[in-house]
Amino acid sequence: METKIDTAFSPPTGKELQERMKKKKWAQIKKNKALYLMLLPGILYFVVFKYVPMGGLVIAFQDYQPFLGILDSPFVGMTHFIRLFTEDTFMMLMRNTLIMFFLNITISFPFPILLALLLNEVNNRRLKKSIQTIIYLPHFMSWVIVVSIFYVLLTTEGGVINNIIESFGGERIAFLTSKAWLRPMYICQYLWKGAGWGTIVYLAAI
Repeated sequence: METKIDTAFSPPTGKELQERMKKKKWAQIKKNKALYLMLLPGILYFVVFKYVPMGGLVIAFQDYQPFLGILDSPFVGMTHFIRLFTEDTFMMLMRNTLIMFFLNITISFPFPILLALLLNEVNNRRLKKSIQTIIYLPHFMSWVIVVSIFYVLLTTEGGVINNIIESFGGERIAFLTSKAWLRPMYICQYLWKGAGWGTIVYLAAI
């Protein structure tokens, strides 16, 4: 008994496969239209506030003048970069940057982990939630507000910290103009603002 094989069938070509995949994608988009619409605000945010501003990078290669704008400001090539690397203060700036980076890695990175471990040991649920809220609130403040708060606390004349020091018989400290206090102040500001977010993330992972 002989079996007839249908030889009329031919596999789809590359173009046909592409068209099928295209139709399938559009069908998926139509099917999940509501989900894609929900994604739209997030996509617009990244396009408008993240990708479009990248066009401003061209300013680094221009003698930028605000009244002329990006399109009409004269092009100067690598002039600004040459000036940066040949400045006498470049090595000092690089050293300070590396020191701040090292401090962030050694202090700012493990601090939220330590807070998360401590919070995980709190058995009182209401107390735990209250502490989470308190340490998380600074995350929503802008850096302008954070710096303003630290200014009120640390300013020499009328600063809260200096008033306390003086009330105990000590001398006022110029926190805001002292080189010795610059890095500790930066780390404290960074920790106060950012530690809450990291703590919540690490606590969720425990």
